[in-house]
Amino acid sequence: MNTLQRYIARRVAVIATSSFLAILGVVWVTQALTRIDFAMGSGQSIMAFLTLIMALTPQLVALVLPFGVVIGVVQVFNTMNSDSELAVMSAAGVSRGTRAWPVLLIAAAASAWLPISNNFVEPASNRAGRDILVSARSDLLTSMIREGVFTRIDKDLTIYVDRRLAGNQLSGIMVSDTRDDDLALIYYAQTGAVGRIGDKEVLVMTNGQIHRDNLRDGALSIIRFNSYAISLAQFTSAGGKTHYYPDTYPTADLINPDPNDRLARERPAWLSAELHRRMTDWMYPILFALIGLVVAGQTQSHRQTRFNAYFLALGGAMLYRWGAYAAYGATRANAEVWPLMYIIPVGGIAINALLFRFGVAIALPEGLLRQFDRASAAWTRLRVRMARARTT
Repeated sequence: MNTLQRYIARRVAVIATSSFLAILGVVWVTQALTRIDFAMGSGQSIMAFLTLIMALTPQLVALVLPFGVVIGVVQVFNTMNSDSELAVMSAAGVSRGTRAWPVLLIAAAASAWLPISNNFVEPASNRAGRDILVSARSDLLTSMIREGVFTRIDKDLTIYVDRRLAGNQLSGIMVSDTRDDDLALIYYAQTGAVGRIGDKEVLVMTNGQIHRDNLRDGALSIIRFNSYAISLAQFTSAGGKTHYYPDTYPTADLINPDPNDRLARERPAWLSAELHRRMTDWMYPILFALIGLVVAGQTQSHRQTRFNAYFLALGGAMLYRWGAYAAYGATRANAEVWPLMYIIPVGGIAINALLFRFGVAIALPEGLLRQFDRASAAWTRLRVRMARARTT
């Protein structure tokens, strides 16, 4: 690269990285807040919560990275246009390809990470996050039991806990179990804890009673105990086995799924959609970089740039991303439409490359720009009047 290309590449890389980290931080915090119940209610340690949030990071990176690229491209070229640098380059005979080359190199570097993330990092992290959630669900402390509430776990199974204490400890436990047609059981215990015996999750109750009501002959018996354990297998997945989703499968298992796998038998199209998603995600940083070049990489008037750049670039990027989600959903329902997942990014790259190659500038209609000017002027006048009113 020559000096000019290194100059563009350095500026785009810095702005794109900063934008990517800023957006990732916002999305990361948002995801953490949506799982605040896990943090507040789980009997597991805070490290389990942090591990769960970190497990979400690779898929967030894949989502945010292309947007960081397009923001970096638009910001840099928008500034260069405002400073008349693009006009000087055009007058000096600098071709559009010379300007685009460093941008495409940075987009290619971002694209190179996505196949690694999608095929190796994300499946492992998603599986780890799934294991944490299932473990939290199996101990009944995250999404089932609430203090002072009768929680109906199953049709004939209800649990009540007076208080939840640190370290999986419970106080004031009542369990009503009428799943047996001939026997009704009510457990009372002063304290208890969720733990593991062998490979089974159990609720261990201490200092309590079992009220056994024989529904056949009406006989009632009371059994006192110092310690009693109830298996929690019925609260997890069937048979105590964790069920995973396609985003946790290694790519090799998506290409050649196990015939005995539950999803491979029941929803093979879902596996196909996930495989093609991993094969196409890497194209979006390149596509978004080209969108940024089309809307901001050519010399424009300051008035056009002010309204066009971010609105058109982010709007176009979101439309392509929404199209990708729609194609994924369609393929998940019907595996035969999988070409859509390739047509959208490949077609977008071809269209935007041609637009930039022939210098076609996409701009808002002149009438709409005039409306923006009028609205801006009216807002300015209103602010001036409000300022004067406050001073009088």
